[in-house]
Amino acid sequence: MLKPINQFIIRCSCSAWKFALLFAGFFGSLQVLLFLGEKFKPYANGAKPFDLQNSLNSDKIFAQLADYSDQAFSLYYIFTSIDYFFPLFAGLFLAAIWAYVLRHNLPRWYEYALQRHLFVVLLIPALFDWLENITLLMTIAAFPVELGGVADAAVIMKQAKLAATTVAQGTTGVIIITGAIMTIKRKLAR
Repeated sequence: MLKPINQFIIRCSCSAWKFALLFAGFFGSLQVLLFLGEKFKPYANGAKPFDLQNSLNSDKIFAQLADYSDQAFSLYYIFTSIDYFFPLFAGLFLAAIWAYVLRHNLPRWYEYALQRHLFVVLLIPALFDWLENITLLMTIAAFPVELGGVADAAVIMKQAKLAATTVAQGTTGVIIITGAIMTIKRKLAR
């Protein structure tokens, strides 16, 4: 299963228009999420959707759910449906950057990553995001019954997503900087 996903990432990294489509999906879905997040607040007593609250805990989830209007619940369901696409596009976009930079600047690293299907590792934040979405939807759908264990799982998935995203973005920055240095060295050596 990893090989086809890895190959898709490679194909996207080799095509400007496929890369542009990944960026458009990433950027477009992010803009929709941010728009919906602002539209949501008046219907939830000023609270943002849970996905946009990095300091979320179970107590906050249930306290905020008590303030949700019917419109807030509807907007949240729309928000979360978009939030299944955003992390996928973001992960694929970062993975395509990795593949491109490694292929052009660090070919041994590229071959290593290619043979081991490592570009898919950049989709780990998406997996945690999807698990966060699922557990939050379960919590919201059950309310006013408070599923404390499920809400706790949602918070754990959120923290795992944030940690994995930080690692993915940080290492992507390192890869880009390393690639830029390698490119400059090659040009200066000519």
